[in-house]
Amino acid sequence: MQTKTNRSFLKWMGGKGRVIPQLLQYLPKGERLIEPFVGGGNVFINTNYKQYLLADINQDLINVYNRLKAEPQKLISLVDFYFSQNPNYYEARELFNNSSQTNKRAALFIYLNRHCFNGVCRYNKSGQFNVPEGKHKNIYNPTNELMLFSEKLNQIPFSIELLRCDYKNTVNYASNGDVIYCDPPYLPLGGDVSFNGYTPSTFDYNETEQLAYHLYKAVKRGACAVISNHDTSDTRYLFRQFKIYSIQARRSVAANGNREQAKEIIGVLTPDMV
Repeated sequence: MQTKTNRSFLKWMGGKGRVIPQLLQYLPKGERLIEPFVGGGNVFINTNYKQYLLADINQDLINVYNRLKAEPQKLISLVDFYFSQNPNYYEARELFNNSSQTNKRAALFIYLNRHCFNGVCRYNKSGQFNVPEGKHKNIYNPTNELMLFSEKLNQIPFSIELLRCDYKNTVNYASNGDVIYCDPPYLPLGGDVSFNGYTPSTFDYNETEQLAYHLYKAVKRGACAVISNHDTSDTRYLFRQFKIYSIQARRSVAANGNREQAKEIIGVLTPDMV
């Protein structure tokens, strides 16, 4: 059993770093782990499947992972450069929004992620990153985490596939023996404003319902599915086919500034249940 929790190099809203020990208890064994919402990659970096399919609709996020897999030293050197130069946040944000160079954009994405408000990733309707600067006493350059992540992305005999893809198409890749872990933008708790601005699109009740449907179909094909979400009557209803477990998790962002622990669900659906 894993005792040490590895950290992602990204601060990611809703990231699973704080609940990895609890979550790992519910991930079934299998040859390949499929993550349609890979986000900060905390599950990837803390599991040991032989194969991975890591996907996300966020093009910048997948670009970072692709650069970290293809040219890790070049990317890490660029990240170190920006952290040492410490450019003005809003100038760096403008540079990022106007950049099309893959390594430069990836390095700036990491720089902005560590300096912005709570690690939020949000875009306007024009597709431009528009998160304001955060208030930080100390900014951490995640060089060690980047190196660890790149090592795992390139580790043999691991087979790592990276896709910029929506969750429906990603789940459709699942077949017999695969394990799917889904950590989508959460449905809101009562009184919260729902945040789902990872991309210019939104993720709402209907999308969550569609996710549950596609996961059910994948399990009928022989895959196992595990989901995370807020513990609400809506999520319990939408994932009613799943075996539901309740855990406590600290909120990373709340509309009222409340960061106390909130209940989340981990839902598990296996072929013998359908």
